[in-house]
Amino acid sequence: MDYAKLKTLYPNLQLSDYPFMDTDTFRIPYKNKWIHIPTESLSDKEWQLLTLLKQESEPATFPVSHSKWAAFLEGKRESPPKTTGNIRMTQLILQKIDTQFDYSIWIDSIAHLFEPVLDIFFVTSDTCLIIQDTSAPEFTDEEMTGILQTLEDDFSVRTHAYLGHFWTADKHLKGVLKEEQTIFQQEVTHLTHQTCSLPDVALRYFTKEATNKSAIMKELKSLIDESSDWRELIHALWNSQGNVSVAAKNLFIHRNTLQYRMDRFQDTTGLSLKNNHELLLCYLLIL
Repeated sequence: MDYAKLKTLYPNLQLSDYPFMDTDTFRIPYKNKWIHIPTESLSDKEWQLLTLLKQESEPATFPVSHSKWAAFLEGKRESPPKTTGNIRMTQLILQKIDTQFDYSIWIDSIAHLFEPVLDIFFVTSDTCLIIQDTSAPEFTDEEMTGILQTLEDDFSVRTHAYLGHFWTADKHLKGVLKEEQTIFQQEVTHLTHQTCSLPDVALRYFTKEATNKSAIMKELKSLIDESSDWRELIHALWNSQGNVSVAAKNLFIHRNTLQYRMDRFQDTTGLSLKNNHELLLCYLLIL
């Protein structure tokens, strides 16, 4: 594929390191990057030709989906497929896929483990989407981790999952699902567990831009970075919801030792980890 010629045909195309999930674009993998062409620029015939080009660019076993849900998310359909209830989209990102990986068998396994499902398809060679309605079970973190472990054992592929929220299948659904894709794409590298949902990543995702731009937050962060122990201290207190005894136990130190560290932290930063608002502020600084 000649990128320069494609750029001449579609001057508004973009090249990025990662696939855009929150905009209506036709995506083509290109030399470990992604080409994005706005769907509004494409006729039906152009779409078909680019689909053939994409099939040549992807691994031979990559299943290009022709499902209605895939078309909806790609911007090819204005309205979501008809359904009787709210919709949930679960995202799976696969790591260390080798040439022996069988996408068809993987999809069959997903259909069995997550049943009932409305649709399963890949949007990139390593990102699988599962569409379900309210008849689907509400998985706990432990159950989801167990499912991922089963997949890992069967396919030797490490998988991270984002269990989506149930949303109304109305005119806002596409924007909501695309934002969920963007959230997971940006936050997956920061996960400490294999599974997550919106509450797990919302705090970091929705505050990071303002935090990164703030001179105040940068100054406070520099104070916290002066000691390697303070990040661990803040994490322990946050995870224990401010309970000093539980935090000390998780850190394998005496309660009085933890209290001493908290006092020293306050002397240096002017922030008290005993106060919930100040603890939240400190937690934002280490996300």
